[in-house]
Amino acid sequence: MANRVAVLVIGAIFFASGAGWCDDKLNVAVSHPWLALLASFIGGAEVNVVPIRVWNANGDLVMAERGKTLRELEEGAKVIALDSDDARACGIDGRKKFALRCLYSPFPAEISAMSDPSVIPFVAQRVLTALSEWDSQNYPYYQRRLAEFQARLSSSILMGQVLKDATICDMSGSSGILLQAAGCKVIRPENWELWVKGNYAGLREVLDGNRAQEIMTVIDDDTPSGLKRNLAGRSDVFRWSRPSLEMDYPSFLHEQYISLWQKIITKPLPGRNGKKR
Repeated sequence: MANRVAVLVIGAIFFASGAGWCDDKLNVAVSHPWLALLASFIGGAEVNVVPIRVWNANGDLVMAERGKTLRELEEGAKVIALDSDDARACGIDGRKKFALRCLYSPFPAEISAMSDPSVIPFVAQRVLTALSEWDSQNYPYYQRRLAEFQARLSSSILMGQVLKDATICDMSGSSGILLQAAGCKVIRPENWELWVKGNYAGLREVLDGNRAQEIMTVIDDDTPSGLKRNLAGRSDVFRWSRPSLEMDYPSFLHEQYISLWQKIITKPLPGRNGKKR
């Protein structure tokens, strides 16, 4: 998908010169692409953000530039991580002394909660605090950017209300909270735990029943790979993608809600995978 493919060109954008640092900006490395999204939005024109880890084309979390980004960070580099476990997971293990800011001790949820519209503004507030500690003169600017982020995020959620009361079969790994935020009637199949383990008993019956009732199934990059393969190519399945650093999160969320809505109102033809029998 275009958003995920765009992640692959992050190297060309951020690493064209060394680790991607800019002398006239606050240079910050971040442990996770979710933090890259927040720091890039809040920092705006005043901050250059380099992600230590990125999502690859399959939506998996991998080291940026195969670890080159981390290796090229100089001692004293400013780094933001969710917590100490997150810092260790991305290789910030004390081999160099960084100016590390852990936002939580520990982060009080799974990392998948970062997509939750009720959680992400609080993380964004802590990102603002970290940036302001390093660059206090631009605090008013970062504060305005945070207010804009929160306003636009709320606007995107309101736009998601075009999906209100739409029944969705949730086979995603982490996107169900976004569907609930839009007011969807989210159902998780009874056999979900079996399918996660690779036993697909009853899967075809559930999919056929969903199609008959015009219920859209949603998957994402955290859906188990075997289940994704079984759902590939179906017209009644929507794949919720990962956000790209080239699109701010509120815009990404708006795009995903509208894309899902358009897929729902475009009725598939009868028959398997939308084909006539």
